Amino acid sequence: GGNAALTERSKEEFACGNLFEVVLSQQWSVPAEARPSAVFRTLRRRNPSPYGFLMNLRGEDAEDAPAWAKGYGKGEYLVGASPEMFVRVERVDGSMRVETCPISGTIQRGENALEDAVQVRTLLASKKDESELTMCTDVDRNDKSRICEPGSVAVIGRRQIEMYSKLIHTVDHVEGYLRKGFDALDAFLCHTWAVTVTGAPKPWAARFIEKHERSARAWYGGAVGHVAFDGSLNTGLTLRTIHFADGVASVRAGATLLYDSDPVAEEAETELKASAMLQALAVSASGDGDGVETEAAESVDAFDAAAAGVGKRVLLVDHEDSFVHTLANYLR
Repeated sequence: GGNAALTERSKEEFACGNLFEVVLSQQWSVPAEARPSAVFRTLRRRNPSPYGFLMNLRGEDAEDAPAWAKGYGKGEYLVGASPEMFVRVERVDGSMRVETCPISGTIQRGENALEDAVQVRTLLASKKDESELTMCTDVDRNDKSRICEPGSVAVIGRRQIEMYSKLIHTVDHVEGYLRKGFDALDAFLCHTWAVTVTGAPKPWAARFIEKHERSARAWYGGAVGHVAFDGSLNTGLTLRTIHFADGVASVRAGATLLYDSDPVAEEAETELKASAMLQALAVSASGDGDGVETEAAESVDAFDAAAAGVGKRVLLVDHEDSFVHTLANYLR
């Protein structure tokens, strides 16, 4: 396919030293025949992940919607089940700790636990997958060294195994402590964008991606998460994500390329990564979401409005609150 041809093209850049590694992606688009909420519930059941999200970016077109908001007649949504932390910052003993978990190294899951064990052994024995993750972690450590206390950046977990519905990944765990004068947003920005979705050196990889990938990444490789009032931050990469817009569902997946990458194998890896999302779309559209939709419908049918609240009491305390009495009236 086209992605395999790009793998061959990237080897020219590896040979002359412009690139050490690059992450090339491709996109699949299918008719959006299931509601985003149904797909989200299917993913949550079939492929639980650290960063699951359902984002309504723009609802159904309304008659009074401004001109700039029109064009997505069936709404725009992001539904994701991302395995990868981007940047997390939290306060530990008075210091701000920065944490990342770069993922690189992928193999398909087996049919049972014994086959999974064989696949794990194969993945851990792969020098190519080890090199991919080492490169990503080296770049990640460099990103942290811009803003962290000297000597505080450390790899505290090496080639840890994480399992998902279709895949087995190897993951490193890297931490550092911010120098005075830097905060969580500095940590977020200095890691932009993740080496695991771009490559190394980052500027050269980004230029190669922009020039050669056949469609714009848009949401792919971005981040979702929250910034808290205490200065902490927790974000995950928008991987294993489905974009719904104008009745079309799009899935994007990439693979990390090195000089000795096999073009056919790398393209197959992108297809494998996309398969869980595409399968979730198909299962949700068929109405067979492992009983998720049926359970939701049954719970609604079983609800008896007349009996709601019977035999139960609610205590609301007015502690200098502006809304408790309004809320109490709703309950009454």
